[in-house]
Amino acid sequence: MKITGAEILARSLIANGITHAFNVPGLGLHPLVDALKRHRDSIEYFTGPSETAVTVMADGYGRAAGRPAFVNLYHASGTALGMLGVNTAWADRSPMIFTTTTSSRRLERRDQYASVPGDITETTRQFTKWSWQVPMAARIPEAVARAVIMATTPPFGPVHLAFPMDIYAEEVEEDVLASAPMARPDRLQVFSAASADPQGVRQAAELLRSSARPLIVAGGDVAQHGAVEELVALAESLDAAVLGEPYVAYMGFPNDHRLFAGRFSPASPLVEQADVILAVGAEFTETAPLSNAPPADSKIVFMTTDPLDFGKQIWADVGLLGHPKTSLTALRRELQAQGHGAARTEWASEINARCADYRGRLAEEIGKDRDATPIRIPRLIKEVEKVFGTEAVILDHSTTGTACMLQMYDFPDPTRYFGLSARASAQGWGVPAAMGMQIARPDQRVVAFAGDGGFMFTANALHAAALWQLPLVIIVLSNGGWHDVAYGAQKNRGWTDEEIRDFGWVPEPPIDYAGLATSLGVSAQKVEAPGELPGALARARDASGPILLEVRSDPKAVEYYLAWQ
Repeated sequence: MKITGAEILARSLIANGITHAFNVPGLGLHPLVDALKRHRDSIEYFTGPSETAVTVMADGYGRAAGRPAFVNLYHASGTALGMLGVNTAWADRSPMIFTTTTSSRRLERRDQYASVPGDITETTRQFTKWSWQVPMAARIPEAVARAVIMATTPPFGPVHLAFPMDIYAEEVEEDVLASAPMARPDRLQVFSAASADPQGVRQAAELLRSSARPLIVAGGDVAQHGAVEELVALAESLDAAVLGEPYVAYMGFPNDHRLFAGRFSPASPLVEQADVILAVGAEFTETAPLSNAPPADSKIVFMTTDPLDFGKQIWADVGLLGHPKTSLTALRRELQAQGHGAARTEWASEINARCADYRGRLAEEIGKDRDATPIRIPRLIKEVEKVFGTEAVILDHSTTGTACMLQMYDFPDPTRYFGLSARASAQGWGVPAAMGMQIARPDQRVVAFAGDGGFMFTANALHAAALWQLPLVIIVLSNGGWHDVAYGAQKNRGWTDEEIRDFGWVPEPPIDYAGLATSLGVSAQKVEAPGELPGALARARDASGPILLEVRSDPKAVEYYLAWQ
């Protein structure tokens, strides 16, 4: 019996555990969509308002689910528009099966409709772990199986497969799904939780054991690979201070833990005093002219899942390549085997003092001007925490509110926080990514924070949230424009308010974000004063579908954002 390439693709996705497909339909895609329709009981299908939106949704899905979704775009223009999601998936190591439906094989190199000058996969190659244009229907099972393995083997990341549109209608014998070894996902199991080399673990343990002032920098690898408990146990056994990496996609350590002392900064007294720094899966992305790297003379143990990280931002005395869960367990066992190390009484006192000072500063900032209008970010964060608690999934793309969010919202379970790293810097990511996360975690409530400027990049994605009735809460921080940019221009370059407006960094006429959401089918409310927050948030919590709150927030939030760097 013969079946089509589109049917082979749908069955291959199912066989490899792919349960969600994101797509923007176009000419030539009918056979693929027909195949997905036949398998709606196994693959949930979502179509969105743009290629940018659906690819970012797939990125958000991959982050929250820990496994990839299938996203298919159309031709060169669709691929180009989807690059925002591919870029963020690459930057923050999110698993994704990104695919393009491209032109018929018989028309290649003729500059046909929606053509590319070469191979469509050249567009994405520098941002993907693997890129391949599948040459024939019989090789689709192999392509899908290999793509899923590559996307989900640490370090995670996107892969790109291109399917010529005529491959969907090509017919081959049905036994192709079972005849080739590479088409059998049950024979392609990969066990990738390998620990770092024992010799390196011993050297790392010796450094930490002899350390009088150990410091840990918790990075995104920890949460992404389920190693938070292992890192907490190691920190407690060492009595080491813990700092979060500077810009986080995933939070690697509970920020309410007694050893947590805030975000990493080279200027931190704990960093300056530490004699050994253990950095676990952390990025130290520089934002010129500031450096986020540890001091050059620091003794560093660096643990990562990616060999390309070594020597990229820091130079480690001991580099450990391996899965953080198994590697941290091995390191703690080696420390126990080596016995008691240096006494750390003075360091424990210093950590306690610094943590107490840190929490005191947080409390002071949270309590300051609580009833001020416009609403201060700390007040907003604590009100959201009071209503939604620690069970909600928080997506933060607020930019100027991020420093406060990372430290003021308590995350005893850090895997419930999702952000965007500096390496991924991408306006418009927040809302569609939150939609993908809500799809991945239907039994949890996703609350998304978005800056008003970034929100406008992909605001039309709200229509899909309304169509699918996602129980998503979106909080737009309405501070009147690009105030992080405007603040720098005014403070450092002497620009006036009039010049800021003239350059379009303060939108005039003002944008009615709540009205825009309502027009797209999403319930919305404006929140002008702090006293309105509890009621508005409670109504959002109790809503069954998507809801947007336009919160009039402090335009000077950037000042305390910078103060908490």
